[in-house]
Amino acid sequence: MKSLTEADRVWIVGGPGCGKSTLARALAERRGVEPVTLDALFWGPAWTPVPTAEFLAGVERELAADRWIIDGQFAESVDAFAHRADCVVWTDPPLRVSWPRLLRRTVRRWVRREELWGGVRETLWSVIGPRSILWYAVKVHDSQRVANQRLFERLSSTDVLLLHARDSDVHSLLK
Repeated sequence: MKSLTEADRVWIVGGPGCGKSTLARALAERRGVEPVTLDALFWGPAWTPVPTAEFLAGVERELAADRWIIDGQFAESVDAFAHRADCVVWTDPPLRVSWPRLLRRTVRRWVRREELWGGVRETLWSVIGPRSILWYAVKVHDSQRVANQRLFERLSSTDVLLLHARDSDVHSLLK
């Protein structure tokens, strides 16, 4: 396989606010498939993770399709994707780019009262509190980069197409 546009099974990884879902939606629209966001399978009511077995069963249902585009990464599911993807895309803009995007998205969701996975909505506490995605993004930035580097090293000897996008515009991958 030579390009992202030829891949049937695409897994998009990266930190919060890095453009994973944006790329997944754009690519899925071109393909005529529904993108799958792992957050929707992972999170239950009140920001509570669903039981691991239930989460992995949902992942397995999605992976059973001939063609899929999935964004997100949870340690529990990495092995499920690693050997099934035709292409793994790592969206990796600098934190100075991704964090302001995440801030805008999170505040927009809070102000508009947008319903998210498991029926939850952003609250002031989820925006600025200790479990805020904004703080989480800063806290895990370096460790996620290391984990993704290891993932790419592990997959480098396989037939999986590996794309590491450091550009701040994930749409550049679709050209």
